[in-house]
Amino acid sequence: MLDISPFTDEQWWAMCDANMSLPEPLAKADLTKPFVYERRFGVFYVPFGYHQLAMGTLLAFQHGLTKPGQVAELLNLNLFGTGGHWLEHTEGACFFSSVGRTFQVWNPRSLNAIERRILGVKNITYICS
Repeated sequence: MLDISPFTDEQWWAMCDANMSLPEPLAKADLTKPFVYERRFGVFYVPFGYHQLAMGTLLAFQHGLTKPGQVAELLNLNLFGTGGHWLEHTEGACFFSSVGRTFQVWNPRSLNAIERRILGVKNITYICS
């Protein structure tokens, strides 16, 4: 079981706003459901259309903030660019959308060998090779 004690009350509310589930370990997660994954927390299931918001929320957490708008302002990003920034700059990060039916990863170095094996190499799409 993952240690979820690092989340503050404000982070819990931000996760609720982003419709994120409680995190689950990658090895135990249902990889057929849409999700956002960050190595330090695990898999967060998200409803269709909430990937960008969830990724922006996780980026905000990395910077000690809770909202994607806050981190967008801090990093001088477009609000919709926070998800892409998170994916590009976070080791152990990927997402799965029911639309593309593949695991979206920034580049081959983004995931370690265990993560790639769990996801299945043939199921991974690299955004930037």
